[in-house]
Amino acid sequence: MATKAEPVGSEKAGEPGVKEVITHIAGVGEVKAYFQVSTVDDFDGKTTEDVQTLRLTVPQEEEREVVATDDNGEPLKNDDGSDKLTTEKVWAYRSLEIDLGQASRDKLLKALEPFVSKARDAKTQPVATQGTLTASSASKSPHDLNAIREWAKKAGHDVKEKGRIAKNIIEAYYNATGKQNPEA
Repeated sequence: MATKAEPVGSEKAGEPGVKEVITHIAGVGEVKAYFQVSTVDDFDGKTTEDVQTLRLTVPQEEEREVVATDDNGEPLKNDDGSDKLTTEKVWAYRSLEIDLGQASRDKLLKALEPFVSKARDAKTQPVATQGTLTASSASKSPHDLNAIREWAKKAGHDVKEKGRIAKNIIEAYYNATGKQNPEA
C-alpha cells in the first residue's frame, strides 16, 4: 500500500494517523519524533482522502521460444541436430494492485468503459501468471485432440499418438465433420 509519512510536531500526538517513533542515537540518547502517516494515491501522488486499493489482472503480449515443427507435428532440426526454435506471441496475465483516490478511480473507469461495455462475463476467472506462461498452460488446446487423431487415422492421415497435430489435419477434421472450430 502506498503510504507517506510527514513529520509533525508533538502537539499532534494522539491525532488519527499520527505515529510516535522513538529511537536511540548514540551520544544523544532517546529521541521522539511524530509523523502523520497517510495512504497516498499511486497515480497522482497527492490525494490522501478516500484512497482504496484496486486489484487488476492485466493482459500483456509476450514472445516465447518454441520448437518449430513440420506439418506432422515433428520437431524441425538444425544442421547440428538441435531443435530448430521459433518465436510465437502469447498473452500472459499479471496481477497488480494500485492505490487510487476517487478522482483517479473515476479516470480509470472512464478509460476502461469502452472496453468493459463491449465485454462479456468470463466463464472462469483468469489465472494470473508471474509474467510468463507455464509449459502446462501453454500446451492446452481448445481442440479435442483425441477425436481429431482418431478421425485422422481413419481418414488415412499419418498422426502420432502424442505431440502436435498439423494445422491442415485439424482444419480437415472440422471441414469433414462439420463441427465448429473453436479457433475460427
